[in-house]
Amino acid sequence: MVFADLHIHIGQSLDGKCVKVTGAKSLTLPNIIRVAREVKGLSLVGIVDSHSPGVQGDYKALLASGDLKPLSRGGYSCKGLVLVPGHEIELQVGEGNAHLLAYFPYIEQVEHYVRSIKSCLKNWQLSTQKGHLPIDLWLEAVSKAEGIWFPAHVFTPHKGIYGNCCRRLRDVLPTLPNAIEIGLSADRSMAESISELDSMVMFSNSDAHSLPNIAREYNSLTRTDLSFGGLLDLVSGKTKGVVRNYGLPPKIGKYHRTYCLTCEKIVHNPAPQLTCPRCGSRQVVMGVLDRLLSIADRPIGKHDVSTYVHQVPLRQLPGIGAKMYERLLKAFGTEMAILHQVEFEELQSIAGEKVAAWIIKARHGELVVDAGGGGLFGRVVDILSHPME
Repeated sequence: MVFADLHIHIGQSLDGKCVKVTGAKSLTLPNIIRVAREVKGLSLVGIVDSHSPGVQGDYKALLASGDLKPLSRGGYSCKGLVLVPGHEIELQVGEGNAHLLAYFPYIEQVEHYVRSIKSCLKNWQLSTQKGHLPIDLWLEAVSKAEGIWFPAHVFTPHKGIYGNCCRRLRDVLPTLPNAIEIGLSADRSMAESISELDSMVMFSNSDAHSLPNIAREYNSLTRTDLSFGGLLDLVSGKTKGVVRNYGLPPKIGKYHRTYCLTCEKIVHNPAPQLTCPRCGSRQVVMGVLDRLLSIADRPIGKHDVSTYVHQVPLRQLPGIGAKMYERLLKAFGTEMAILHQVEFEELQSIAGEKVAAWIIKARHGELVVDAGGGGLFGRVVDILSHPME
């Protein structure tokens, strides 16, 4: 089983220069490798700030020291963890701006890609900058550098392609992607209400801006080679790999429901709500659910736990403070092992009955939450005193 989180940012490069302005300084490439492998238990990660000269220098330093080793099918191996270098860019698409993700076999291809569009982006050191070029030229640059691409967090109101650019991808893109990233405020059943996504691979990723948020959403991949080539085969349909998503319950997502900027409150009336039902204001942050219901071409179907599991991160479950978290890791190794494999009786012996029961609830997607919106995370109903960070 391959556990993959394909959207992780760099806070700063090892030369001390900022990369992701809103990212933690501790979010360096070596720290990501350590936490992803030893704490989270991931097998495959996508580093989406690999375009940055500082980050490219970090790759080269780790390659020179032997800590990273290039794989024959692309990507870099580090003691069982595989890194795929990538880039997140903002482009004008249709009615707005959208974030798009690209991945490449090696740093050499990333450098070729950067050179081909270098003049179109002002500051290559920083993360997720706006590119001043048409979408078709960007897609050409990705292709020439042997890359693959898909839109990021597609339903979010800020920089999601469905959230603020279009009702249908075919209306604004010269070619449809082979995959999408669902994003934190939606799940697969919601995404499947848009029929043009039927043939696409759907990923859930963390978009981590800090080390603890790595793998807050992730995927399990079967029949997938652990390399860039394996990811390419999966996305292109060359292999019939299976993707199962593990993500926050959509209601916990901070853009799940519409938020009124005038009342400064989340709208709880039945979706879709495109204006505020309290004051009538159109000054709202559109909720993902509300936007989806307004553009979908079929009803949202029943949630299928076999393809998407609603799962709250281990540290956000009741009774799991810093000491309990460390105790669980010491006993069972990684978060993936605790969330997926360890039996109730074993958990109970270390954490007690109540904490063990919450972990099993999270494993089976049985948590109940109040909805978030407008940048405010929702909350698990049973732990209102422990809001999402």
